[in-house]
Amino acid sequence: FKDDHPDFIGAKIIYAPIRIMAPSELPKFTAEALEMKRLYPNFFAGFDLVGQEDKGNTLKSFAEKLNPIKNSINLFFHAGETNWYGTSTDDNLIDAVLLNAKRIGHGYAVVKHPEVLDYVKKNKIALEICPISNQVLGLVKDLRNHPASVLFAEGVPVVVSMDDPGLWGSRALSYDFYEAFMGIMSRKADIRALKQLALNSIIYSSLSNNEKIQALHMFETKWASAIDQLNNGTL
Repeated sequence: FKDDHPDFIGAKIIYAPIRIMAPSELPKFTAEALEMKRLYPNFFAGFDLVGQEDKGNTLKSFAEKLNPIKNSINLFFHAGETNWYGTSTDDNLIDAVLLNAKRIGHGYAVVKHPEVLDYVKKNKIALEICPISNQVLGLVKDLRNHPASVLFAEGVPVVVSMDDPGLWGSRALSYDFYEAFMGIMSRKADIRALKQLALNSIIYSSLSNNEKIQALHMFETKWASAIDQLNNGTL
């Protein structure tokens, strides 16, 4: 594959069981995750718990089983995907940072938790925003009201994601980038903001340091070429 696609840096997997399991079942999944890391250290990225938060168990209910592994593997938690405040769903944000999450999926309610917001900013924990998913699932209609506008204004690390692209036939991440840029960011934002969003995807990825250096070099080269083409009217 890499012979045909020399720009391909690589792929990794986040092992992500569904959170509707009983907490007593979790150790068998964390054991599998640790074994995956042992067998495939360059392919295994980390561990997550996914699924609708208010229908599944909270991170707090899994904390006792997760604490022993939080320093052994990277944790990437789906947390805070809600409009509500003061529920077990938005409280998942608190437990995500207590469990040393490297990134937080959605984090939609984080602006209602200023201490968590301050913590993720200071500790460079990226929040994965999913503009189209948030619209499809009814969290927000007008993207100008999306809480990620606060994240951009405050300089909180943000990456753009698609969430469940197969459910609505999305074919490219570019559409979410477009919505983030046109609907959520400041009207004063320019092409530099798009570049930073793209860079964040590398900086806050699970790539190794050497892989990040390679990816950033490749990106900067391609970005410079694209800007030249844009200036020359050949893009």
